[in-house]
Amino acid sequence: MSMIPDEKVREVRERAPILQVISDYMSLKKSGANYQGICPFHGEKTPSFNVNPARGIFHCFGCGAGGNSFDFVMRMEGLSFPQAVKFLAKKVGVEIPERPLSRDEKRRMDEQEQAFHINELACEYYRRVLESDEAGAAGRGYLQQRGVDLETAATYRMGFAPAGWDNLAKFLQRKGVPLEQAEKLGLLRKREGRDGYYDTFRNRLLFTISDLHGRAIGFGGRVMDDSLPKYINSPESVVYHKSEVLFGVDLAKKGMREQGSAIVVEGYFDHLALYRAGYTNVVATCGTALTPPHVKLLRRYADRAYMLFDGDEAGRKATVRSMELFLEEGFPARVVEVPSGDDPDTFIRREGGAAFAPLLEQSLPIFESFYRGVLKSLDIRSVEGKVAFVNEVSSRLAKISDPVERGLYEKEICRAVGIDQAMLHKKVGIPAAAPRPQQAKAAPRTAATEEVLLTLMAKYPEVVLRVRDHGADKLFNGAHLRLAEAIIADAGQGELDLSRVLEQIESPEERSRLFSLFVEDAHLEDMDAIKAFEQCCQALERHALKGGGKALARELATVDPDSPRYLEILAELERLRNKKSKLL
Repeated sequence: MSMIPDEKVREVRERAPILQVISDYMSLKKSGANYQGICPFHGEKTPSFNVNPARGIFHCFGCGAGGNSFDFVMRMEGLSFPQAVKFLAKKVGVEIPERPLSRDEKRRMDEQEQAFHINELACEYYRRVLESDEAGAAGRGYLQQRGVDLETAATYRMGFAPAGWDNLAKFLQRKGVPLEQAEKLGLLRKREGRDGYYDTFRNRLLFTISDLHGRAIGFGGRVMDDSLPKYINSPESVVYHKSEVLFGVDLAKKGMREQGSAIVVEGYFDHLALYRAGYTNVVATCGTALTPPHVKLLRRYADRAYMLFDGDEAGRKATVRSMELFLEEGFPARVVEVPSGDDPDTFIRREGGAAFAPLLEQSLPIFESFYRGVLKSLDIRSVEGKVAFVNEVSSRLAKISDPVERGLYEKEICRAVGIDQAMLHKKVGIPAAAPRPQQAKAAPRTAATEEVLLTLMAKYPEVVLRVRDHGADKLFNGAHLRLAEAIIADAGQGELDLSRVLEQIESPEERSRLFSLFVEDAHLEDMDAIKAFEQCCQALERHALKGGGKALARELATVDPDSPRYLEILAELERLRNKKSKLL
């Protein structure tokens, strides 16, 4: 529930036409009644992204994304529905009345707002020290040594925590910040055995960790020599959840959408090196393993990932862990290998950004990279080696959801170690393919007829009236019936608002299919709508009669010929035959 009044949602939708909203993000060209452009949600060269301004909807025939102006903003900005409504309301000058918050909600919101405020103050302080304070000279020297200019440092909102125990603590105190709140965010630590606080980050270069919208939520502090720990990261807080945040995602959103892919690295400087070299679709894990929320976050903006973890044992383990996630989520991922002993930062500084492109092109699908690595590490000439190999890869193989992809890998693996597929299937626990149940052939035809009728309803008000008078429940089933009833109800209030009606469809798959159905309507121009309606009704009735006849024939085979029911069924079958012949 959005908790925003329906009339306000309607007002925002009316005052923020979809063409205007989408044109703020991408270039569109008129194509018939629609507008077309290169889809921002996946990589493509020819435009398959369509906007229908009259209906207030968009659909991409390449990746299946579809929706209204709210759906578009939700995907582009990573917002929830209420946030998207408020985002557009602000742009078009609609005031959204805020419902009174409960005490718990208010406390939580106050806490979050205060956390953002304190982190922003700390970021400003660290930035100023790095840019102009005498105490930041060591940080400026270190960046110069690593080839990072101050403009790049500004893009990353990099800062410097000076040596000394309580520089930040004093600054925050002057700004009236309750120091116990700064301690909760990991910026300060409580002195042991006496009053007061000291700074967590001291004599370290700082990277600002930001949320999707560029707000400071934490920091990563790096030493400038070989002392340990090399990095200190902010702890979890009310605004910083490591399992949900990827470093640099605010900078990479646009690049990921345009490229259709994300490059995932481990370190801050690896991120910086790639970003400066023109790879603007790069994100980094903040000293934590990749998680399901990370993969879901990537999926919002990209349709594949390139993993760039270190080539050592820890990096290999991280790649295997992330592979399992990608396989379970059905999200394509590839592994990019930099030469042994290098990381992306050292490689790019030595070879230049252009030398990185071939590494991306030579990347292997993550499962292939994994099993080839296992093959290299074992002696598969021996039975022991073969068994160890199958044990290592079989559980991961079972996670590949696409049967075609899994089948191809099975063949490769069996060929590599000289075993047959049946043995591998036993190990993986994949049952032998069961015969697929045969579907009634008429079902798709019925669904197609119902969809034609829905497109007629969306285009012609007179068809809506005919469907209402005929009875929608006699023409439609399931989700189609619910949509037809919603169209009738909405049209009864005045002009049909299709984008509002489609908001009511809960299933994302169903919504996507329906947007593809409604976004194009040029083929319906100059059609005799009433005649088309009657033809749809006849086709649906024929199908219903056929289904009813089959059911009666099945019942007839089980009934005693001497019973009264037997004669009833025969009479009913005769009536259906007569009715059907009149429809032909």
